[in-house]
Amino acid sequence: MSKKFSISDIAKELNCELKGNNNIEISGVGSLDEAKEGFISFLGNKKYEHLVEESIASAFIVPADYTKEPAEGKAFLLSDNVDLSFSMMIMMFAPPAIEYPSEIHSSAVVAETATIGKNVHIGPCAIIDEGVKIGNNSVITAGTYIGVNTVIGEDCLIYQNVTIRERCVVGNRCIIHSGTVIGADGYGFVPGPQGIIKIPQVGNVEIHDDVEIGSNVCVDRARFGKTIIKTGVKIDNLVQVAHNVEIGEFSLLIGQSGVAGSAKIGRGCIIAGRAGVNGHIKVGDGTKVAGTSNLVKGCPPNSIMVGTPAEPQREFMTRLTLPKKVKKMQQQIKDLQKQLNDLSN
Repeated sequence: MSKKFSISDIAKELNCELKGNNNIEISGVGSLDEAKEGFISFLGNKKYEHLVEESIASAFIVPADYTKEPAEGKAFLLSDNVDLSFSMMIMMFAPPAIEYPSEIHSSAVVAETATIGKNVHIGPCAIIDEGVKIGNNSVITAGTYIGVNTVIGEDCLIYQNVTIRERCVVGNRCIIHSGTVIGADGYGFVPGPQGIIKIPQVGNVEIHDDVEIGSNVCVDRARFGKTIIKTGVKIDNLVQVAHNVEIGEFSLLIGQSGVAGSAKIGRGCIIAGRAGVNGHIKVGDGTKVAGTSNLVKGCPPNSIMVGTPAEPQREFMTRLTLPKKVKKMQQQIKDLQKQLNDLSN
């Protein structure tokens, strides 16, 4: 049976002000150009206001300062945080979360020396190696490998085909998505007379609480010591975190970004898509590195770094607009020369 909610109940649930028709029943959610009649959509950016007028959705979550009136028969929900409100709206219609039974599947391989907490799920073909410790209520799904002496905290969710190698530590309430590898060897080699010599990578990876790591991410073990992902960090798909890197609390690493060895990323930083951070540099708290930028040297807190090589946003914009300014000045000089020639004649 499909879910339906009255727009009045939704307004109360989302703590939004209701404007317009208060008798609408909402049966689904959708984007402005895909929502159907009876659906609710949202306006996250005012440059798409025209799509609100064109959309056949019955209701819209809009910014609290939105001054337009809803069309006849439709409704607006005025929100202080549109993205958050719409995310809550989606959850109201989301299917129920998968419930994993508290059991070890018959095809899983669990070493006798492993310590398994209460209410733990270990799925088909998972391998739990010697000396592993898994905390209460954690879920290890099908095909995942947990290496020797690795520790997994409580309430973790490790999706299919994840590899967490030896001696790594994962905190509580962490989520790691499919295909990710934690604790592979860092990229350490030295050219020598007999070829390229591998440098042993004998450290580990330490992941603190409430971290979420996307699919196909590589977090390499330290050459010695630790590669550290601190509390609340969220890492997108296809991200590379090299050996001995430290990622500060609540930082965001977006898809295809990469952090080279021994770099230290501060608290609350954003490394945007396909951006790169050079090795052995320190990135100050709250710094934002724009997408596709290449940060080659450290920067102070709250910097906004843009371009390749990355530079402060103000400097980048000055350099970017300089050719236009020079061209304009050239034209002004030509005009002045013409005026001088006219006066001399």
